[in-house]
Amino acid sequence: MSKKHKKKARASKVAPHTKKEANRRKRLRDQQKAKRQLTKAKQCSKSKISAAVGYDIVCGNSNSDDGDELTTNDDVSLAKKQDDEIHHEIPLPKSSDNINQYRGWTVPESNYRIPVLSAKDDELEPERFYQNYVRRRRPVVIRGQQLPNELLHLTKWKSSNEDMIQRAGDATIKVEKRSNSRDSFGKGTEVGIKFSEFLKLIQNGDSMHYLTTQDVEADKDGRPKLLSPFMERLRGGQNGSDTEAFPLRPKLMGNLVPQNINIWIGNSPNGASSGLHHDYHDNLYIVLRGTKRFRLYSPSDTENMYTRGKLAKVHGNGRINYEGELTTAYGADPNSYAAAKAAKAKEAAEERLAKAEKAAEEGNPGAEEELEKAELALDEAMEAILDAETGGDDMEDEEDAFCLETAREEDVEGIDVDEVLSCTDDEDGEMENMGDDKDFGENRIVDKTIKNPNNFSMADPSVLDDPQKLQIEFPKMLEAKAAFCECTMGDMLYLPASWFHEVQSSSSNSNSEETASKGHMAFNYWFHPPDAPNNFEKPYTTDFWPNDYADRFK
Repeated sequence: MSKKHKKKARASKVAPHTKKEANRRKRLRDQQKAKRQLTKAKQCSKSKISAAVGYDIVCGNSNSDDGDELTTNDDVSLAKKQDDEIHHEIPLPKSSDNINQYRGWTVPESNYRIPVLSAKDDELEPERFYQNYVRRRRPVVIRGQQLPNELLHLTKWKSSNEDMIQRAGDATIKVEKRSNSRDSFGKGTEVGIKFSEFLKLIQNGDSMHYLTTQDVEADKDGRPKLLSPFMERLRGGQNGSDTEAFPLRPKLMGNLVPQNINIWIGNSPNGASSGLHHDYHDNLYIVLRGTKRFRLYSPSDTENMYTRGKLAKVHGNGRINYEGELTTAYGADPNSYAAAKAAKAKEAAEERLAKAEKAAEEGNPGAEEELEKAELALDEAMEAILDAETGGDDMEDEEDAFCLETAREEDVEGIDVDEVLSCTDDEDGEMENMGDDKDFGENRIVDKTIKNPNNFSMADPSVLDDPQKLQIEFPKMLEAKAAFCECTMGDMLYLPASWFHEVQSSSSNSNSEETASKGHMAFNYWFHPPDAPNNFEKPYTTDFWPNDYADRFK
């Protein structure tokens, strides 16, 4: 129903003067509520996959984690020369020539060495770190003898599996399995196994399995949870029987909002490749065991990377979009902000309506007029939600004009009020019994690992150092500028969203067979990429992600 039609229908007002009229209005209000619930049910059935509207449009969980001696001189002057402000949201370009709108730091020359900061460096003060690296979209390695205090518990996992087994040993996880020792991971071939059994495999030298991201479930509101069930177990602190192993928001990353947290475990005495790919979020990567050698390319080289997905846009902050996966620069559905505002308005309208109904039942002066206004506000909020999820398209003609002031019995002909309200409302007014579809609601998997994701390059890691093969198979890659870094136990790497990386993971470089058999391990945080030009306190151009995070823990 169009807004114009709805306004016309509400042009007149009828004041109740008799008991008969009051009863008629109450009956119509019940029928109106039933019709709202049918519209709500229709909304759910038409857009179940957008129950978490506003969340990252990535078809499956396609993130993957995974070089030489590092320089210790941070060429800040070079960074400042190349630093462009990260722009606000930019419309999808009409010309393919403008698809790549990246404004961040770029690799100045081939074989560039990523700079290293000391863990005691003043640049690790959160606001300064934001100014010098996060805002500029510049990778950096952080090296120190020990992790920050809030992450110290992770040091227990460096040399022993005992604490992890106590926390989550009986949890069932999914691990990647490669076909042979020369194959790379990151292809989405998974098998299920108990976490404790997987750790035994690694301890015994198995190199065919690799623990990566786990499937994420939806919360009661339909949005992806911050942690997978396995990571919730590993973190602990839920029942007071153990301490929290890690914080949800490390202080170093300031006001960035976390998207997901993971652990990566494998065993590769001779090195194993992750495959060349990019992630969709800013990454704080912490190496706990073994060695990680990174080959990096900035988002400015996206067109040279031969991705599996068809490129649609590279935002100013580097966030990459593929066809069918358009997002804002901060990584949300383009309609997300409008949807979030509409949802807030709906909550407020429902609260207002409940108060108005109570006042009307008590016969308070002016209650009927306030009730009409509250119902109108709720109708408008429901319509705003539908507009956000359908892109503003009007509902089909099956939804006729309806309002309390001008409604007649025939306006709701065919609607069984008792049946509709009993099947769509529980005691708290929440939707229920809308079918047995297990793909909707809490515990529904909303972020799942898939095979051959868009964000991986078609170039096999084995050809990246072979100019002749590149010239034949992937000639544009010869135009790209690669940077390198190496991270060992205790090092951290900050990697902005959509920086392409190929990671060679190796078990401990110690000559001790016992140490090498414990494999390699890393822990990482992903954060929604910032898109505000220069604002440490408010790194996003809307409050969508900050509000979303606050709502999760209120």
